[in-house]
Amino acid sequence: MQAQAATLAGSYTADDSLKIYLSADLTATLDELVTTKSSSWGPTESFSGFALAPGQSVYLLVEAYNVSGPAMFVGNFDITGDGFTFANGTTSLLTNTLDWTVGETGFASATAQPVSLGANAPGLQIWGQRASIDAEAEAIWAYYADWSAGRTGSAFFVTQITAVPEPSAGGLFVAGLAAVGFALRRSRRS
Repeated sequence: MQAQAATLAGSYTADDSLKIYLSADLTATLDELVTTKSSSWGPTESFSGFALAPGQSVYLLVEAYNVSGPAMFVGNFDITGDGFTFANGTTSLLTNTLDWTVGETGFASATAQPVSLGANAPGLQIWGQRASIDAEAEAIWAYYADWSAGRTGSAFFVTQITAVPEPSAGGLFVAGLAAVGFALRRSRRS
């Protein structure tokens, strides 16, 4: 049975804009761009059906840019199909402080733990709960960026999507032979 092709989808927003990339390393080039959000703070945006290359682990890179005042990035991402997991070991990932890293100068320097401005629930500070984003997703940024502490600049968020190796036919054949050999040896002793 052949594995189902894997695709990536996401629902997200940021104050103010963002670019999302899939890259084999911690650089982001135009040909690795998945989607952009160029409007100021506004409704939730989404993408779906972005194909993941079989067997290739990649980084999910998000460059969020704040024009002034408060700043945050919030979203949820899902993998459909076989052969991949997020940093949390599952096929669904929310923005949070455990499975993402962040930096203020680029993706390669994104080694810090993000700061949470709260869960995407009613009463979320800054702009309130965001529609079509999981209520447990955290609004995150590189520093505590509320109305008084936010400043102009980018935050570079990084998480990994890992290709999960499938058992090879050869490996299964060898394992089967070993099991047969073990069974034969056991029956001879009886």
